[in-house]
Amino acid sequence: MPTIGGPRSSRRRLYANVIDSIPLYGAPIWSCGPGARAGLRRAEAIHRRACLRVISGRPHLSYDATYVLASIPPLALLADERSRLHQRRHEDARSEERQETLRRWQSRWDRSPKGRWTHRLIPKIRPWIERRHGEVDYHLTQLLSGHGYFKHHSQRYDHNASADCSACPLTVENAEHVFFNCPRFEEGREKLHRQLQENSVFRL
Repeated sequence: MPTIGGPRSSRRRLYANVIDSIPLYGAPIWSCGPGARAGLRRAEAIHRRACLRVISGRPHLSYDATYVLASIPPLALLADERSRLHQRRHEDARSEERQETLRRWQSRWDRSPKGRWTHRLIPKIRPWIERRHGEVDYHLTQLLSGHGYFKHHSQRYDHNASADCSACPLTVENAEHVFFNCPRFEEGREKLHRQLQENSVFRL
């Protein structure tokens, strides 16, 4: 799928869930058998690539931030959930076990040393994944992850480049500065605020 354009993130998420259904089908068996850890690593690599396609993200995004932005739990937690469901097998089990998965996922997200900018913007997973509006695309992923065409991020790959904003001397150009403070984009921010107010989505 293309990084820019193509299916919406909600449609891409559907594709990712179909991909996940293949390794998760036998999760109660392979997740606890010999070589389970190696098998999980291979399956997680596929799972993460699918999640990156959901959000049109770059491959160097942290695992945990990728899963949160894609609104898809880590494969290890999904495999554990399948194993617990296999043992219980009653009507209320699916909902209860999904709540337990979300609890474990939130704990993992809070403890993760990576993706801290994303955690500042999305500290609670449940409201994010249960929202009924908004699609994640290539540009929004850059804002929410901090990985994009920002000088601070580009400097990680070109140590001779400056991380300073071209419009704001001695100020690092990162996602927070570009989207919330840089005067270059003041007009765009004001336009966005007006649109959000008109649609009753946001109140100053």
